[in-house]
Amino acid sequence: MQTRKGFTLIELLVVIAIMTTVLTLVAPLMISQVDKTKAAAEFAEAEQYINDSAKVAFLRGQSIQFVFEGKQLSRRIGSEEIVLSFEYIFFPLQTLHFNANGFTATKSIEIKTLNRTEHLALKG
Repeated sequence: MQTRKGFTLIELLVVIAIMTTVLTLVAPLMISQVDKTKAAAEFAEAEQYINDSAKVAFLRGQSIQFVFEGKQLSRRIGSEEIVLSFEYIFFPLQTLHFNANGFTATKSIEIKTLNRTEHLALKG
């Protein structure tokens, strides 16, 4: 009696069908997790940028004005303006002002990330 090595076509098709089913269930979850991670990274980037700006205001001895609108954050120091754009976070229209000593009266900034609203607590 002769034994055959390998798989039949039916066995291969069944395995491919199972793999396809598993991928269709898992892929959306993976994509959602990637988006959440990117949104968290952008939130951290915005937080670092804003907190560093307080130090810049103190070191330069100049006030800094922020305007948050949509997916953009703009920072103005004197006549110099820098605009940062984000993909995964959204800002309702709001402003922030650091005085020349690096202090602000604003306690937090509202940031929306993937249908969730978070508040970025400010120092000072």
